[in-house]
This record gives sequence, C-alpha cells and structure tokens, in this order.
Amino acid sequence: MKWINIAMIACSLQAVTLKELIIATLEHNQNIKSYSYTNLSQKHNAQSVSNIYNPNIVVGANYNKLSMDMAPTQIGEVTNTYAKFSINLYNGGKNRALKQQKQYQYKSSAYHSTTLIKQTLLDLVNMYFNLKTTNDNIEVYKEKSKALKAQYERVKIKYNMKMTTIDEVLKLQSEYESNLYNIDELLYQKQQLIRNILLISGIKVDTLDTKTLPDLQITYTPSSNIKALEYTLKSNQANVEVVRSNKKPAVQLTDTVNFYSYSDYNSQLVKDLPHKQNQLAILVTYDLFDTSTNHKIESAKMMQLATANQLAFAKNQEKMEFVLAKEKIKTQLLKIKSLQSAVQMANSVYNIIKAKYENGVVDNITYLDALSKKIYNLALYKKALNDLEIAKANYYFKSGINYKEVLHKF
Repeated sequence: MKWINIAMIACSLQAVTLKELIIATLEHNQNIKSYSYTNLSQKHNAQSVSNIYNPNIVVGANYNKLSMDMAPTQIGEVTNTYAKFSINLYNGGKNRALKQQKQYQYKSSAYHSTTLIKQTLLDLVNMYFNLKTTNDNIEVYKEKSKALKAQYERVKIKYNMKMTTIDEVLKLQSEYESNLYNIDELLYQKQQLIRNILLISGIKVDTLDTKTLPDLQITYTPSSNIKALEYTLKSNQANVEVVRSNKKPAVQLTDTVNFYSYSDYNSQLVKDLPHKQNQLAILVTYDLFDTSTNHKIESAKMMQLATANQLAFAKNQEKMEFVLAKEKIKTQLLKIKSLQSAVQMANSVYNIIKAKYENGVVDNITYLDALSKKIYNLALYKKALNDLEIAKANYYFKSGINYKEVLHKF
C-alpha cells in the first residue's frame, strides 16, 4: 500500500511535456472532434451526388373515390399502385459539375480542418510557454520580495535603535507590498493559463517539463490553408457550370409500371378496364426565357474571381510570414544574448550597490533602483527564452509542414 501511494505521488508530481499535451488535445479536444464530424458531413454530402445520372426508383399508391353526382360511365373507386424508375440522360452537365463541386467542397473542408487543428495546437504552444514565463516571473519576483523583506527588517531594527528615519522604513515596506501585489497578479495569470490549457487538452498542468523545442531546418511548402482555398476556387469554378447548365436542354427517361383495381362502377357500361400498364416516357425540356440565370452566372463568376484573388494574396502572405518567422528566431537569439549580458551586469551593479547601501554610502532610492533593474532584466531574460520556443513553434507551423511530422520530431 505504501508503494502504491508513493507511485501515485510520483505521477502527480511528474512534469507534463508539451508533446503529451498536444497528443491529449488531438484525442480529446471538442473543437477538433467537431472538425472531424464536419468533414464526415461534407463527405456524405459529396457521396449523395456521386452518380451523375441520378437514377431513382419510387413506389407508391393512389386511391380515388367519387360520390354524389356520378355519370353512369364513371368509376366510383380506383386503386393504383405503381413503381417508377427515372434517370437523367442529360441536363446540360449540371449533375457532373455538381458532383465535382461537392467533392471539392469536401477536400476544402478537410484542409480547412487541418488549418484549424494547427491553429489550436499553436495556441496551446503559446499558452504552454507563456505559463513557463509566468512561473519564471513568479520566482523572480519572489526573489525580489525576499531581498526587500531582508532589507525592510534590517532597516526596521535600525529605526527602533533611532539610527534611521521612518520614511526609509515606509519606502521599503511600500516596495515590498507592491511586489506582493505583482506576485498575486502573476498567480492569477497562471491560473488563467492552467485553466485554458485544461480546456484545450483536458489535462490540468501542475509541473512543466524543462525540455525545449528542437532546432529544425524546414523548407516552405504551401499550407493546408492554401490547399483549402485552392479547392474552394475549384468548387466555385464548378458552381459556374452548375448555374450555366440551367440554360441548356435537359433529357429525362422515366418508366412507370401501374397496377389498377376498380369497384363501384357499372360493369355493363364500363368494360375492358386496364389492370396492368407500363408507361415509358422521354421528357425533353428547355427553358426559353428566364430573368435570373444570367445574373446567377455573373454572381458565380464574381465569387470565383474573389476566391482567386484571396488565394493569390494568401500565398504571398504565407511566404512572407514564413520568412519573418525564420528571422524572428535569429532576432530572438540575439535578444537572449544581449539580455544575458544585461543580467550579468545588473547583478554586478546590484551587489555593489547593496554593499554600499548596507554601509550607508548610498540611499534607499539608489538601492531600490538597482534591485528593480536586476529583477527587470532577469524577468526579460526568462521571457526571451520562452519566447524563443514560441518563435520556433510559429516557424514550424508557418512552414506548411504537416503538424504530425512536427509532433514526431518533438
């Protein structure tokens, strides 16, 4: 029993990796599940028009009853059961274009879902490393609180011994309480991030893994968003043909088998009634005049042009964002190097000022300024390290690479 408890404690304290969160998100996130159902809906919608001839068999029955002023040659009751087969031999290419349109819509939907999944994962990565930054900042400001409290207690003793003034005590107390407020704000931000990560992944994060993302060399490929727009464009092109087909003739073949039964009639006057008939018909229709099709064609063409321009812009934008994402990593590395030097310098200055302050050479304003700069630079440095990981993730996802490949390399 003791070993079981130890194992449970070990599991609860085990750091959560980013890869574990991503896998959990892919398996349990409700939005991602909804994308899957949307894709299935589009798939079935495409399958519903897969046969361009649209064959159809209908069975039915009719019952007619006459009463009151009936002529002697009329039949009072007629029951008709039938089976009707129909097929579109030609309808201006409408069904073929409709089939293509639905298939393109399905493929566009699938790529659009991939884009939304990637965005969900990128949001998760941002939250994960922002949570790391928040945790780091909490520790940094706790360090500041520890230094302020030590100086406050030291100065308070001096004040009780009449060796300093009350304003010096109050200044340190004010800074200490202000710093506690900053920590409380960071703790609130931490809870926000933990709850949002829980909402996305279904996992409540207690301890974060210390691993960083791998350094990958990736070449640009068009993303799922570009592919979704390409299929949307094809769908719009097919829609133009769907609308244009309204101006072409349509040919339909029907074959109906009827079975009749009669009652309530004068068999002496009404004879040779049919009991079984087969009716074959070919229906040719052509709309000679309508006031809407031309406008609908132009509307479909304009939508096609709109999507084409949207696609062209998206391609240029995506390439630009990929280049910028790659440059961001370089910039972030330079920033980390600069801040590393700033942290070392601020620590050195603080140690000198602290010694002078405790020996009464400088005032508390100089000391607090040195402490604030030390903490500020350290917080910036910690944030820069985590921002580098966010920049890496953004670079991976902006490349167009399949998110499953990225996950495999984590």
